[in-house]
Parts: sequence; C-alpha cells; structure tokens
Amino acid sequence: MKYIFFDIDNTLVSHVVSPHIPEQTREAIRLLRANGHVPAIATGRAGFLTFPTAREFEIDDLVCAGGAEIFSGGQEIYKKFFPDEHLEKFLATAKRFPELTAAADDEFIYTDESSGMFGAYFNAQAGYECIKPLKELQRAVMCYITVPPKNLTPEHGIFFAPPDGVRLELMNAFTEARSSETSKWRGIEIFMRHRGADINDVITFGDGPNDIEMLERASLGVAVARASERVKRSADFVCGDIDDGGILEACRELSLIA
Repeated sequence: MKYIFFDIDNTLVSHVVSPHIPEQTREAIRLLRANGHVPAIATGRAGFLTFPTAREFEIDDLVCAGGAEIFSGGQEIYKKFFPDEHLEKFLATAKRFPELTAAADDEFIYTDESSGMFGAYFNAQAGYECIKPLKELQRAVMCYITVPPKNLTPEHGIFFAPPDGVRLELMNAFTEARSSETSKWRGIEIFMRHRGADINDVITFGDGPNDIEMLERASLGVAVARASERVKRSADFVCGDIDDGGILEACRELSLIA
C-alpha cells in the first residue's frame, strides 16, 4: 500500500481555459483506491479552500496550507499558526500594500483589497463568501503578497526579510509566509507518523516550487508536464500533460494500477 500525495492546482485541477478536473485524473484516483492505495492531498491551499476539491475525489487525508493544517480521515490532527509575534509585521506590509496582500485562517481570507480579485478567486475555491476585512484578523495560518519573488524589495517588509520563525514560500507569481516549522513534506511526515505508516511508502505528485521538497524526499516524486524545468529536475519521473491523462498514465507506468 502506498500513500500518494497530490498537489491540487495544475496537478489534480487543471487551469487550462477554466478550472476543471480531467476525467482521466478522476479515474486514476478511483483505481488507486481500488488497488489498495491511499490517495491524499498536499496543497498550499488553506484547509477550507481544499475541502470542496477533496470532497469531489472523496479524499479526507489532507496536508493543507503548506503543512500548517493536517487532516487524517477528515479529522484535524495538526495546526500551526503564523507566529503571533510577527503578525504585526505582516499587517504593516498589508497597510502599505492593501491591494496585494491577504491572510488566511481556518475559515476566512482577510484582505483590504478592493478590486474584488481576491474575492473572486478565493470564493470560488471555498464555495462560499469567505472574504473579511483585515481588521478582523486574529490569527493566520498563512499570509500572501501577490508579488513574484524576483520583484520583492525591502519595502515589502516581512516578505523580503522574514524574521526567525517565518518561512517564505517563493512561488512563481506570489509569495507566501508561514511558520518556519511548516512545509508540505513536514506535513506529510507528521501525517505518516500519526498513521503509524512507513515514510518510505510515500509517493508525491506536484508542479510548483513549493512541491520541490516533497518531490525530492518522497520515495518517488512525480512532476507534471507543465512544471518548470527546476521542478522537473527535482522529480524522479515526469508525467504527461494532465489534460491528456498524464496522471492516469503515470500511475500505470509506475505499476500503481493495472
């Protein structure tokens, strides 16, 4: 039995034309489960933004918010908040860049962005109106700024120079800040210990910079076709385009399903 952790965006969910789950990916998950494996999710999305997609696949083993929230069998087993002592530093950056910043707890997105961009994006993921003003933020599992890492400057504060206890996740078009104790791979390790399962039974699928560690450290890491060359180099195997059945074919090639 293998525990197979999938990233969501551009791995389980294609964003070509509009967000959708390829039918062959659904079939891959069904066949993995039928063959005794445990399909799971490892995503940068906060838990409440993950649940709708997880329900579509009938998956309830989740590493969310880049490892800051972990669920086993649908029950939360771990949560690590952004360090309280550094939240004011995020809020100072958010005050300077209200159109670019947001934070998430376990139920809502907090932002003072006024164009509706964050609302449209996150409400679609959550399945409900999940946007609240920053003044209501008490604790966060992650904070965002929609500035690519290469464009960050000292004026972006905590996202440019994170203090001890804060980890930056440098994505292609935005930057995340979380507790330094979190990552997708660390979340997978916590999950596997909770299950009493062997970490060597983990296989991972992903496409983004925040997937590199889990692709490198899993017994088998699979990058999808549209991943960057850097991500592909971190993987043991590169599958075809997800919209062309790449995940299903990879599971067959890797003898996970017939």
